[in-house]
Amino acid sequence: MELHISLAAEALFHLGPIAVTNSMLVMFLVMAAILLVGSWLARKAQRDPHPGRAVGLAEMLVEFLLNLVESTAGKRIGRRIFPLIAGIFIFVLFANFTGLLPGVGTIYIKEDAEEVVAGEEATLETTEEHSEEEQVAGEAVATGEHAAEEDPADEHAAEEEHHPVNVPLLRPPTADLNMTLAMSVLTFTVVQIAGVSAHGVRGRIKHMANPPFLFPIEVISELSRIISLSARLFGNVFAGEVLLGVMYAIAASIKIAVIPVLAPVVFLGLETLFGTIQALVFALLTLIYVFLAAAGHDDHDEQHVDEHDTVRPVEAQAHSSGRMPATAGD
Repeated sequence: MELHISLAAEALFHLGPIAVTNSMLVMFLVMAAILLVGSWLARKAQRDPHPGRAVGLAEMLVEFLLNLVESTAGKRIGRRIFPLIAGIFIFVLFANFTGLLPGVGTIYIKEDAEEVVAGEEATLETTEEHSEEEQVAGEAVATGEHAAEEDPADEHAAEEEHHPVNVPLLRPPTADLNMTLAMSVLTFTVVQIAGVSAHGVRGRIKHMANPPFLFPIEVISELSRIISLSARLFGNVFAGEVLLGVMYAIAASIKIAVIPVLAPVVFLGLETLFGTIQALVFALLTLIYVFLAAAGHDDHDEQHVDEHDTVRPVEAQAHSSGRMPATAGD
């Protein structure tokens, strides 16, 4: 079994200047599946008085996420950002699980690597010409003699250019750094919008510059979240894909009884657990960042007013009965 490990997503075809990669293809499939299944569950829950287990599981998931968001950010802020947090969690969860499906990462298409190698050779030739202009005539001759000595290796590399390269047809979206980076930029943008809408531009800057000498550190901290969120999700998912590929290859080479079948099952279970944890971590960090940016003194004042309103009926009842509530001194 041949392993194909690539950090970058491979382009399958081009739509004008846009390259459609294998991870982008799976991303569109995941989005379509979530929209179709979600619409079907919503219609079934409205029309059928006994919708069944599928709708029950969906309601349990939504209730779990709603309770998590409200317990973390409060009811006022939590209700507003719940669609974003739930959407991120569900998309990342199913995107991570696509790496466990049969055919993802194991179905290959053959492409000719001639164009890639030709582009590399053109870059090398441009670099050599630039270096020859800066060097003296003696060094240029030495360089030409050295290049002539490496002609057999270049001919051997040219022969390998025409060999087809196996490119995976399907790749998990979260195993592509471009995808996780785009989601991190989305989170960063939502955090800034939430902070400005809650405090205004001056209030947002004042909130970050309290005390003033911490403002540069806060700016670096905000920007570093983009790298941390994207790198964490990409690293875990990509490492899991490589681990599964290696275990498949080792299990297939053993060929003893049921080892090729049972050995990868353990790692599939671990990847299921890690995929769920990573989706939850990404959604929770987004929730915490948005809450920290939107929360302020208004939330504390609102909580104080709510407590005062709940105590006032007790005092009124005590006055009507002619008794005052006991205090700590009594």
